[in-house]
This record gives sequence, structure tokens and C-alpha cells, in this order.
Amino acid sequence: EPISVVPNRHLERRRCPLFVGIRGGTQALSCGTGPKPQLKLEEVGLLDLFSREDTATPYTFYKTFGGSTHTFEAAAFPGCFLSTAPGPGEELALAAPPAITTFYLIRK
Repeated sequence: EPISVVPNRHLERRRCPLFVGIRGGTQALSCGTGPKPQLKLEEVGLLDLFSREDTATPYTFYKTFGGSTHTFEAAAFPGCFLSTAPGPGEELALAAPPAITTFYLIRK
């Protein structure tokens, strides 16, 4: 599934804050607003999030580039990163290293 990203212009730019979504930017990843992170896909447009200021942090991930891989840390839950399982077809989650938190991305 191709992903779409839009910058969050209201957070620290040098940390590369991004909104991450799918389906052409009509659905966004969120880490939730509860006491513990809960990764979910929500029906909210990335461009709608771009216009928000204080309510968009649960949808924001700090992207870090290292060599040929990228990591995505949840802005609302420092130390929690998008992670994947080693097997195919398993869902994304939020986890701390040493979980698999690095991704290879191909630009289209």
C-alpha cells in the first residue's frame, strides 16, 4: 500500500514531523489520545490535519533517516515507533526498539 505524507508545520521542523496516511491521504495513522499508545487508522484527511494546530499531535510521527532506512516515532508517545513484524501480512504496531522499527521506502 503506498503511503502519503504531509508535514506538520506546527511542531519542531528539524525533527521532520509528518502526518502519515494511505488511500491518497484520506486516512491517517493515529497513535491515540489515551494513556497508552494505540495505533489506528482513522478517516481523516492529511490536508485537514495540516490545517490544525493543537489537535494534530496524535497523528504526527517524527521521521528519522539513517542510511537507507527511515524510522517514525510517535510525537505523542516519545520512544514508541511504527514497527512491523518479521512475517508477511502482519499489521503495523507501535513499539520500542529492539522491535523492527526501520523501514525501506521507495519514492514514486
